[in-house]
Amino acid sequence: MSPTQPDAALAAMRNRQRAVRQARGKVLLRGALGAAAVVGFVLWAHFASGRPTFSPHGAPEPGWEAFRNAYGVDAFGRDGYFVRAIQNGYNLVHHTHKYAWRFTRKGAHDHPNACSDCHDAEALAYAFAAGDRFDARLGRRVSFEERVMRCYATHLDGFIPTIHEPAVRDIRIFARMVAHHLQLGEGALGHAR
Repeated sequence: MSPTQPDAALAAMRNRQRAVRQARGKVLLRGALGAAAVVGFVLWAHFASGRPTFSPHGAPEPGWEAFRNAYGVDAFGRDGYFVRAIQNGYNLVHHTHKYAWRFTRKGAHDHPNACSDCHDAEALAYAFAAGDRFDARLGRRVSFEERVMRCYATHLDGFIPTIHEPAVRDIRIFARMVAHHLQLGEGALGHAR
């Protein structure tokens, strides 16, 4: 074995080690750049885009702040899932054609085009408190959610959403909050509009 062979073998081993380190470095760099891109997009979407699609906060519609104060929504916190659901419920009730457009054929110029054309907040609260009543026409008990679903199809000339759809769920949460404010017990009957 000549003295140059160990040097050549050592050089080849160092070249392989350098190639492995470079490959690992590329993988780590790609991962770091990918993570930085995701983090950058998330930060941009939530703080700089100004697009409501990326924000968990709904746009306050006219009348929301007055409703919020009148019904003590801030008792549940200034923000949070429940308050955002109440706000979305408010938007669905008062601006149905805008917030539940998938389930109604009624547009901004058609009437009735919103739940509030037939029901005010207190009527929905009483309907919630007196929910799950027997409907003689159908011959069975009908839940509050099912009544909301039927309103989309009948009064708004639209389509029936599923029971888990926010267009139904958040109207229920909205009605529940108003019923809580009015201190309505289960089965409370009264207010009709």
